[in-house]
Amino acid sequence: MKKSELKLSVIIPTYNEKRNIKILIPRIVKALGNQFFYEIIVVDDNSPDGTAEAVRSMKKKFHSINIIIRKKNRGFANSMIEGFGNAKGRYIATLDSDLCHDPKIFPAMIKILDSNDADMVIGSRYVKGSSFSGKPIIKEMASRTAQLIAKVLLGVGVNDTTNNFRVFKSEIYKKIRSKLHPTGNVMLTEIVFWTKKKGFRIKEIPTKYFEHREDATKIRLGKETIKFIINVFKIRMEK
Repeated sequence: MKKSELKLSVIIPTYNEKRNIKILIPRIVKALGNQFFYEIIVVDDNSPDGTAEAVRSMKKKFHSINIIIRKKNRGFANSMIEGFGNAKGRYIATLDSDLCHDPKIFPAMIKILDSNDADMVIGSRYVKGSSFSGKPIIKEMASRTAQLIAKVLLGVGVNDTTNNFRVFKSEIYKKIRSKLHPTGNVMLTEIVFWTKKKGFRIKEIPTKYFEHREDATKIRLGKETIKFIINVFKIRMEK
C-alpha cells in the first residue's frame, strides 16, 4: 500500500463527551504517529454540551478529524453504522469516547493486520495479561457471565465480544453490513458473530480497561444482562 493512501479510519461515537474528546483525540494522534495516513471520524448524537464544537476547534491542529452530527435515529449502534458507512480507510478502528480504552495499543493491533495474521483484532478484557481499573465487582461478574454465555451459544471462540476496542479490515463491514441490527451494544457481539461466520479470522490481545462510567444499579444491571442474553439468542437463530 502506498503511503499516500488512507490506511485507517478511527470511529468514535459520542454523546456529551466534550471534556473527554479533547483528551482522547490528541492521544490517538500521538499513538498513530505519522507513518501512514488516517482519518478520525467523530459521530456525535447532537450533544448539548458542546462536543461538536470541541471537535471542530481541534481541526485546525489535527486536520485528519471529521465530524458527523446526527439528529435522528440516535444511539450507539446507529452511530457506529453511520461511522462505518463513511469510513474510507483500508482498516477501521473503533473505541469509546470515555477514555476507557488506551489508543497506544492501536499500532500493535494494526501490525497484526499488516502481517495478515488476522482480519480483526480485539483488545480483550478477558485474556491473560488484561486488567480492569475502577470496575465494580458486581458489574465485572455480570459482564464475564454474559461473555461466557455469548461465547458458548454463538460458538465464536472469542472471550470478549462486547468491547468496542478493535481494528479490522474494512472488507469485513462490506460483507456483513446487511446482517447487522443497530440494537445497542449487542451489535458489537453481532459483528463478531458474522465476522466469524463469513470466514474471517479474529485475534484477541490483552488490554487495560479503565472504567469511567457511573456505576449502574443492581436492578438495571440485571435487566441489561438479561436483555443482552435474549439478544444473543436472537443472533444465534439468524442464518
